[in-house]
Amino acid sequence: MAKLGILVQGELDRLRKYNLFTATTVVLLLWVGMTWLLEAGEVTAFVPLILLMDSTMMSSLLVGATLFYEKKEHAINSILVTPVRETEYIAAKIIVSVFNSLLTFLALAATAYFLKGVTFNFALVAAAVVVITAFHALLGIWFAFFSKNFSSLLVNLMLYIIFLMLPPVLADLGIIGEKIARFFIILPPDAAGTMLQAGFATVPLGRLIFGFVYLLALSAALYKYIVLPGFNQYAMRETGV
Repeated sequence: MAKLGILVQGELDRLRKYNLFTATTVVLLLWVGMTWLLEAGEVTAFVPLILLMDSTMMSSLLVGATLFYEKKEHAINSILVTPVRETEYIAAKIIVSVFNSLLTFLALAATAYFLKGVTFNFALVAAAVVVITAFHALLGIWFAFFSKNFSSLLVNLMLYIIFLMLPPVLADLGIIGEKIARFFIILPPDAAGTMLQAGFATVPLGRLIFGFVYLLALSAALYKYIVLPGFNQYAMRETGV
């Protein structure tokens, strides 16, 4: 547990060192300002959307960026000669990602409640943010493992947006019919959106439960069968073994 705490502190220090924490804070202040300018009825639609963007794309991008900074510092070489296990290394990155997403959630929740009088299911949305962020942090780690550079990571994230996030948006706009759109729940971003919306509006209970179970199962599978084996390959490649 002590080693995990040191790793988490190291992740936070790296975010400050490379101004990543500053960048996320600026974006957060922008979202808070926009929320403040909206009417109460618009806030209930705006906040879930921002939380979705932050816990999906921002989480993947942030954890991917820290991995590339680690490459420049050759940090993995130092970590491998310590008694730190790969599970602790990966867990530290997930914890920091969840921490950042929860900060965004708390700031937006406080703005919505105290400035706009908007009430919602706080516990449900917080739980959704944790689950969604954990999955997308793992996704960002996986992308970073096989991306040659930061530009390659951005391309992979853009492909994720185009093929997995864009279809539900097109369905919401009526461009894709309901008969096809009902199957989009198997797309992680659509399941994530349903989980977040459930805190602000009524959604079918079955879809909500499916979203939580589905993303938890995907996270477990992604960690066990892709990220954990991928870490060993990544470590050997970075150390020249």
